[in-house]
Amino acid sequence: MKLLPKYPNLTLFGFSILVGVSLAYFGVFDELFGSLGALGYVGALVAGILLPITFTAPIATITLFYLGGHYDVGTVTLLGAVGALIGDLGIFIFVKDGTMAEIEGIRSEYRINHRTHGHYRRHRALVDLFKSKPFHALSLFIGGLLILSPFPDELGIAIFASYKVNIKKFIPLSLTLNTIGVWLVVMAGHLFVG
Repeated sequence: MKLLPKYPNLTLFGFSILVGVSLAYFGVFDELFGSLGALGYVGALVAGILLPITFTAPIATITLFYLGGHYDVGTVTLLGAVGALIGDLGIFIFVKDGTMAEIEGIRSEYRINHRTHGHYRRHRALVDLFKSKPFHALSLFIGGLLILSPFPDELGIAIFASYKVNIKKFIPLSLTLNTIGVWLVVMAGHLFVG
């Protein structure tokens, strides 16, 4: 008897969303990570790791804001950006190596079972749009903005993974975008708290 789900990565992803929502609702994240600011520079690194994740991004952003007002801006920015890179890499590897392959399998299975019939021209036009260079450039730009922003990075990382950006290109891109994003949050803390 087979107990493993057909799509283990998508199942794990869905389950993690349910667990994350439950933990956020009951305030577990606030209890666990609420005092990161007291950890100083170590707190900056941990906050950076938590920054790309949907359910911990608000806590990480507030922590980096607080640390910007009380510690060296450059050091907090560097540690926060390195931590965010570590978090992004974890998500990138999970999405690129497992989840995207499962999504491609589902798409292939759907194509076999559901022919386009009379909708071929509309379908072809839509596929041509999605494969066009302007659409690719716009998608990658939006993915970069999502990583740059203090909001969760999962969607931006998924965009880069879907375009098969390799890890050697993703690392410097993620580090640069996260450094700018973390610096903006830390500088705001430096200006308003410090």
